[in-house]
Amino acid sequence: MTKVNLGNTGWSVWPDALLRTTGFPADGLDAFTAPATAAAADDLLTGHGNADAFDKALADAITTGARKICQIAADPLFREAVTWQNPGVLIALDGLLAGGPDAPRNVRRRDRERAVVRYWQRYCAKNETIGFFGPICWIDIRSGTERALDVHTGPGLLRERRVFFEGWAMSAYADHLAEDPQIRRWWPPALLPHLTLDDRQILRPMQPPLPLSPPEAALLAHCDGRTPAIQAVAHLPRPEDGYLLLERLVERDLITWDAALPIGRDAEQALRARIETIGETDLQQHALTGLNRLCTARDTITATAGDPTALKDALAALDAEFTAITGAPPRRRDGQMYAGRTLCYEDTTRDLDVTVGATLLDDLAPPLAIILTTARWLTATLADAYGAALRELYDDLREDTDAPVRLADLMSLAQGLLWGTGRRPADAVAEEFTRRWGSLFGLAEDGTRVQLSAADLAESVARLFPAEKPGWSSARIHSPDLQICAPDIDAVNRGDYQVVLGELHAAWPTFDCDLFTAWHPEADRLRDELTADLGEHRVRLLHPDTWPRHTGRVAPSLTGTTDRLLGFAAAPGAEPDRLLPATAVTVSDENGTLTATAPDGHRWPLIEMFAGMLNGLAVDAFKLTTPAPHIPRVTIDRLIITRETWRTTVAETGLADITNERERYLATRAWRHRLNLPDQIFVKIGTEVKPCYSDLTSPHHVGVLCTMLRTAGPDASVTISEALPTPDQAWVPDQHGNRYFSELRLQITDPTPAGGER
Repeated sequence: MTKVNLGNTGWSVWPDALLRTTGFPADGLDAFTAPATAAAADDLLTGHGNADAFDKALADAITTGARKICQIAADPLFREAVTWQNPGVLIALDGLLAGGPDAPRNVRRRDRERAVVRYWQRYCAKNETIGFFGPICWIDIRSGTERALDVHTGPGLLRERRVFFEGWAMSAYADHLAEDPQIRRWWPPALLPHLTLDDRQILRPMQPPLPLSPPEAALLAHCDGRTPAIQAVAHLPRPEDGYLLLERLVERDLITWDAALPIGRDAEQALRARIETIGETDLQQHALTGLNRLCTARDTITATAGDPTALKDALAALDAEFTAITGAPPRRRDGQMYAGRTLCYEDTTRDLDVTVGATLLDDLAPPLAIILTTARWLTATLADAYGAALRELYDDLREDTDAPVRLADLMSLAQGLLWGTGRRPADAVAEEFTRRWGSLFGLAEDGTRVQLSAADLAESVARLFPAEKPGWSSARIHSPDLQICAPDIDAVNRGDYQVVLGELHAAWPTFDCDLFTAWHPEADRLRDELTADLGEHRVRLLHPDTWPRHTGRVAPSLTGTTDRLLGFAAAPGAEPDRLLPATAVTVSDENGTLTATAPDGHRWPLIEMFAGMLNGLAVDAFKLTTPAPHIPRVTIDRLIITRETWRTTVAETGLADITNERERYLATRAWRHRLNLPDQIFVKIGTEVKPCYSDLTSPHHVGVLCTMLRTAGPDASVTISEALPTPDQAWVPDQHGNRYFSELRLQITDPTPAGGER
């Protein structure tokens, strides 16, 4: 795979890229806009308007919006999306339709209307990879293409859609099977991934070795995550005693004894393979029968695509089947969002072919090079800061004992440096990073927009962000999300566009994600390219199932053939042949460099053991501005690197306690004028996971906003940003000429590897 040069910058772009899109057209955001109502309110607030005129305009907007809400509630596509996300909302949709648009607007009615508005804004505005209301497509980047964009739409919105079981559902079924001791004996026991069996003792983090009896040691020697329990106990004089001993080892938190399933979409396949190892025909058939019943119910769901009523019934049937088979509820973490709560999910690809040419990359190369250069400095500085902090911890451990320093002990002591509420090295680095960016901006006190030139910034950037190489291996790759602002493809091709930097995933190869690679026709090629960029024998964290940002859909999927999985805590998915327990790794000072050494003699710079954690810190630290009441839009050439942003609190808005619809609308318009906000904004409340689109001309959007503020509490932070791109700047088309919001995700490689050439 030949990478594409990012202009003359030395950085290179992977020829594969992702286009993440919405599943509903961008102009859906105009459904509730009410500029006449806003104008009447503004006139009234300034003393130039008429109260009767405003009241009429408000009533008209509410009535018009109510009709639109009923139309949306009846839309089969919307109902299908809601059914996938939260079937319980269908009750609200049906209630709205039963009452019609002219029904009395009591509390229940308003709550139901707000629910529709919240879901609608998400489906129209957010580039989320989830179901058909967030399809993706893999696209090509080509250096020899003259056009900036070459786009071909297919006959449908979606090219492919698949339904997957959540990993937890397969694990729950496997655990149900294991309630039968005759089946459980075919599951492979495994020492917890962060522990090490050392003759007749177990090495544990920050604890003395745990002595073992001869039978325990002999049995644990067979607990390798591959050998079924029935074989692991076969060497004992009394195998039945071996099962009792395995139970005690589980109770002592020394081993797991389950089906050892991965957390991602491969869990179903892994469980089927595990069942097929059961050596007793009747037991195997019983286990397969239950799995096949679940798969049949899942396949019925797949067949309902496009029929929301059939989908609702099929989802309910799967829930009932799961409970009938396992006796367990068909929900996990009920009431939480973004947590993989249901038994299955749908992912889709868009029926679209896109090629991005060198023209677009050449335009964006200078400002992107500025961003990437500062990201390299960020990773190098994080590596220096954590290298120094880890050196202190290492020296402390060396003072206490002459024994080798074990990585597990060092990682245990380092937890406060990486997470928690205390001051961390990453905090100082992030503050310095933002401070240096601030000196580049030179933000005007009057808050006017800032237009910068990459050529003018180059010398200052080289001085402020000097770094010869990235801080660790995976810090060589950065993934920007770019949102092209243009009315259509022709506008982009004639150069009439701007681009918004939505986010830079610094030091994060975001293509290494099951969610994306499941749809790539050559995932093995992507894996090999990642290895070529980052080197062989990389260390990957084996994440606990409670790890933040780690769910089955985002599980790493491009693990190289020589990569190792570092076990530092109890975690699922420990492939025995790749496992590297942190208790088995020693740390030593080799010519002034802290080095981690595996039992097989392989060595890494110590910082590589922490690479997976530092990746997350780099993403969080990449903030270009310090929080302030107002930050103007900042643009480098044609790349907008910071949207105009305002920060306040719920209490300061003064909107949370107003419940009268008329007064709430007027107060919101007054608040909008105090802060000089645009009418169309995104609002991120501190208690919410993601931002929400709001149109401050719309009484219905205002109702959603004020309800969110009231629910959050007076001290919650409120961050407002301009809605950019706007609906008329959405360029991704479908076959009917509708336009959709999108973001282009690139993966860009630093010309210099960490530690020099490999």
